[in-house]
Amino acid sequence: MKVITELKINKSQIEKLANNLRILIKEKNITEAALAKSLDLPLMTIRRIVLGETTDPRISTLKLIADYFEVSMDALVDGKDKWTNYSDKKMPHFIPILDWNIVSGVKNIKDIELNSWSEWQPIALPDKMNISQHAFALESRPSMHPRYPIGTLLIFDPEETPNDGDVILIQTINGNSLALRELIIDLPKWQLQPIVPGSENLFYDEKEHKIIGVVVLTMFYPKREKAKNI
Repeated sequence: MKVITELKINKSQIEKLANNLRILIKEKNITEAALAKSLDLPLMTIRRIVLGETTDPRISTLKLIADYFEVSMDALVDGKDKWTNYSDKKMPHFIPILDWNIVSGVKNIKDIELNSWSEWQPIALPDKMNISQHAFALESRPSMHPRYPIGTLLIFDPEETPNDGDVILIQTINGNSLALRELIIDLPKWQLQPIVPGSENLFYDEKEHKIIGVVVLTMFYPKREKAKNI
């Protein structure tokens, strides 16, 4: 499975993308320069899209633009009639595949800079399933076997409310270490059971633990091929 970084679009979609962005910029009453500054993108990147000169735009760039104008990526590329705030699922959602060390090193997952992120995973969501724009993916570690074999991609949503039985990603506030735990709610306590037999059970304490996200989807690829940042 090859992780994609760029979106190949045809001539008609290039023209629609350019036209849609021009309309959005006009409706927002913002200049190309101001948009580029807001998104921390080169002005030439925005200008090339507006002029229809970009045949393979980066997914990260399109996602930034779509999120800024609060439209779906599908609507941004295909037409104004689909500007329904992420309701159209014809085009898959693109989730950044992050690194464990990067996630453990930030205070808030929303602070991670994704403007030039190289690895994205397209996901076709099941009907009636929603996912926030801050969702992210991590690759399973060897220690997570056999529950999550090597090649498993774990999709986390930091805005999902944890429920009894969910698998959650927690971070120890003092040590910044990350761990996957199964949440067992037996009020007034929240038990954090290990996903690997033999590990120590923990009890959630908001002074010691921070919930980074809830596993909302898993995908298994025995031989996942990483894309090169072109």
